[in-house]
Amino acid sequence: MKTKFYGKKISGMLVLLPENEFTFEEDMKFNSLSEKQNLKLKNTMGYDRHRFFKDDSYLSQIATYGLNYLFENGLLKRDDISALVVATTTPDFLMPSTSNLIMASANLNSETFCMDTNQQCAGFVNGLFEAFMLLNNDDAKKVVLITGDVLCKNPDRSNTSSYPLAGDAVCITIVENDGDNSPVYFHSVVNTEGYDALIFPSMGYRRVTDEERAKFASSKYGGYDYLDCIHMDGQAVFQYVMQDVPKYINETLEFSKKDKDEMAYYFFHQPNKFMVDKLAQKLGVSSQKVPSNVVTFYGNSNSSTIPVCMAHNAKDELLGEKRLCMLAGFGAGLNYAGIVMELGKFDFCEMVITKF
Repeated sequence: MKTKFYGKKISGMLVLLPENEFTFEEDMKFNSLSEKQNLKLKNTMGYDRHRFFKDDSYLSQIATYGLNYLFENGLLKRDDISALVVATTTPDFLMPSTSNLIMASANLNSETFCMDTNQQCAGFVNGLFEAFMLLNNDDAKKVVLITGDVLCKNPDRSNTSSYPLAGDAVCITIVENDGDNSPVYFHSVVNTEGYDALIFPSMGYRRVTDEERAKFASSKYGGYDYLDCIHMDGQAVFQYVMQDVPKYINETLEFSKKDKDEMAYYFFHQPNKFMVDKLAQKLGVSSQKVPSNVVTFYGNSNSSTIPVCMAHNAKDELLGEKRLCMLAGFGAGLNYAGIVMELGKFDFCEMVITKF
């Protein structure tokens, strides 16, 4: 799908980080790899540290804390919120929607439109798409996009397939209409044949067959016969990012009629440093325009890696004049979503270490 919006902007961003931080050196003690193997993994993938929310924390609690922070510091007014969009893989409950719970706990107007979406790695970009559509309605003021997960509770620290790259973060992004009417270009592609390259096999209502269980427990997926965690076919994901994603990014740029050198930044989803750096090389884009250090400092926070990347690497630029940038999420689904738009003149861009 390709479509255009006009006069939409991101006006603020708050990144909420867990209090608990673990270093890769600490993690090394829990797996079966040698020190040499661990250090090679660290240097290749860019692992250094990551943060996990505490076991008793949950998404609506953290998001409400963040909204109250914005209210109390005069960065956002309750009455200006027309809608909440929550992109998460870890809702408080399957029913009711987590956005409804956030609306209630943050004391928002009962007519605030609420919706949840489960888009994983492309959750931030697809969430912006939902926000842009909502802003096309009469009398719409601001849409609050909340991305993130509490995915890493009770992690298996021996799992070298997914644990070293994992991390938690919840981000609150304020989206609103903009009087300058500048265009926003959106492009999305789903490769459904690769749906099981990244999967939670037993977290839904579909019964896992014996054949599927054997597949997900194989070495191809990390060799863990425990279905209540992420199973990843690392080779399939890598091939998708290296072979398909560059093509989709170029298609997004062609749709926007912009040259790749016109972009001030490429804010990509961050599976690990190695893959983002390789993607920049594939595109022929300077590494200075493609930050790849999110996993190094925070871990892979799924739908929140793009806003974390923005706030960590470009806070001053985002508070300053607008610049043309590209956002791209890719991964589980297998789903790609890209946006070309101007970013800048944010009212705020903050990172807060929470008590959670």
